[in-house]
Amino acid sequence: MGRAIFLATTIHGIRKATFRRQLLSLINNQYQVVVLLAMTDFDEIWQAKREFSKIDLPKGTPSVRLISLADIYAEHDGVSLKAADFMDPDLSGLQTFKAHQGKLPVTRYIDADGNIVAETLFTEDNTRIHTLYFDKSSRISQINSYDDADRLFGIEKYVDDALTESLLLNAKGELVYRFTNYVKDQKVSYNVTPSSTIAAPQELSEIQDDKSNSKDEMLTAYEGQGKSTFTKALSYSDYHRYDDINAFYHQVLLNMNIEDARTYIDIDNIVDASKYLPGKRIFNY
Repeated sequence: MGRAIFLATTIHGIRKATFRRQLLSLINNQYQVVVLLAMTDFDEIWQAKREFSKIDLPKGTPSVRLISLADIYAEHDGVSLKAADFMDPDLSGLQTFKAHQGKLPVTRYIDADGNIVAETLFTEDNTRIHTLYFDKSSRISQINSYDDADRLFGIEKYVDDALTESLLLNAKGELVYRFTNYVKDQKVSYNVTPSSTIAAPQELSEIQDDKSNSKDEMLTAYEGQGKSTFTKALSYSDYHRYDDINAFYHQVLLNMNIEDARTYIDIDNIVDASKYLPGKRIFNY
């Protein structure tokens, strides 16, 4: 029986029709399939599991194994969390307000001024999924993510609603990996025809361009500066530094023994990821 591993780094990848098609094809050909939910935004993991549950697998299909980075590194050595690493406010004395997010129960914690300090989302069987912490402007400042055993496995820290850092914990609650996000400028450009129904963003500048889409229709070129996020990783087991998240993913895949397995990578990431897998046969979805 063959083996296949899907490296899923975003919820969008799980939602792709190509992901479903490749998955069903492998299952029909009797492959043992593992889907690695490798998001470093840990709050996406529970959402990705829900998206995966919507895939209509054939009856009698062997179980597809879903694993996360927390599962892989649960038994790895780590270091104790420092007080400065995360917020840990006491919510026990606050007023609570119970509501629902879709079908899922939510408990919100209200301070003396009537502000929401935090909110906890639960599964339908009352297991914690996450707790969001808010600043005075009602922006998310931290998310604590929990596994099915109600164990805290991930802490995500936000600044101005942007995820800046994610802390991965082992089964003992020790820090195993720190993922840090950086934002850099990126040049963006658009070529738009006069008949296009999509307008170019206002922050772009029109530039001279003589390219044409046909003999009769000229393209208008726009150029500007966008933003791109890249992620670095630091291991607290061996203090290895990864300046590219794809180098980290390469190490994760090697730990999973991909020598005799088909490896599937999101086509949106395959150019960056494949350079760390020279000589390996990889597939995309």
